[in-house]
Amino acid sequence: MNLLKNILRSLPFSALLLASSCTDDIVMEVPEGQKRPVVEAYLTDEVKQHETILSYSSEFYSNDREMITGAEVYAVGAGDTIYYYEQLDNPGHYLTDSVAGRKSHTYHLEVTVEDNTLYSSALRMNSDTYMPNNARCIDSVGLLPLLNDEGIPFVDEEAAVCVCPYFQTLSNADIVYNVELYLNGKRFKNRPSKLFQLFQMQGYAGYYFNGPEMLNNNIPIPVGIMNKSYLHEGDVVKVKLYSISKDYLYFLIGQKLAIGVNPAMGAYPAITTNIFSNCFAIGWFATTSMIEGEGIYHESVFDVE
Repeated sequence: MNLLKNILRSLPFSALLLASSCTDDIVMEVPEGQKRPVVEAYLTDEVKQHETILSYSSEFYSNDREMITGAEVYAVGAGDTIYYYEQLDNPGHYLTDSVAGRKSHTYHLEVTVEDNTLYSSALRMNSDTYMPNNARCIDSVGLLPLLNDEGIPFVDEEAAVCVCPYFQTLSNADIVYNVELYLNGKRFKNRPSKLFQLFQMQGYAGYYFNGPEMLNNNIPIPVGIMNKSYLHEGDVVKVKLYSISKDYLYFLIGQKLAIGVNPAMGAYPAITTNIFSNCFAIGWFATTSMIEGEGIYHESVFDVE
């Protein structure tokens, strides 16, 4: 069986939704859940400002989110204390100084909100998260034609540019990558790249990724696919592979399956959380380590003889 087929089956696609047209809007009466604090906290091993977003869950059909202001937010780990400071021009968004976490360490997040709209007492939220290990680096990135005779669902084979990194993987089969593609320095979010956003290494751990011993019939394995219509000779494509935990993977899948216009809605679905609190808070404290590499797009690679 083709390796690309196997990869697509291993990707955590949660559902394939077929949309049909209808003439009338249907609005369901959905019982609202309890209003809860929502924590979206991030820390990576990149030297940059890291963000925590604090808000309250909203009503089912609402796009509005009430932000939580005036909180004290900090993370402790690897012998360091990292403080988050609220942006005055963006309430509820808390940024660190330019710092970097350290992979293979556990971090403890603390959030305290003295003045809040839920209780007369302070909201206290915390989380402990281990920052996963990652490969040392990406050696190179190939931008190659699709060499798969059986095709890939939702992909125009003639316009497909496969983004294929080359690197020595770790032996840990539990590693999951959250994949980000950048085109000339700007985040690339167009389909079909989203199909590969969450990439599991199970079955490929310990190999040199896209090395000769890993390939079947010389077919390279992409971590993303871009459409040629977006690319021009000499364009730079960057790959960032964020090593995430399987628990965080399930949280991301749950968010994608959330029904409603706001994933932090009041009628919150069965989404996991790693936030402990005295106020039924939900959300996730994500710590991830990252490797990156770049490739140059050359139209000559795609010339048909």
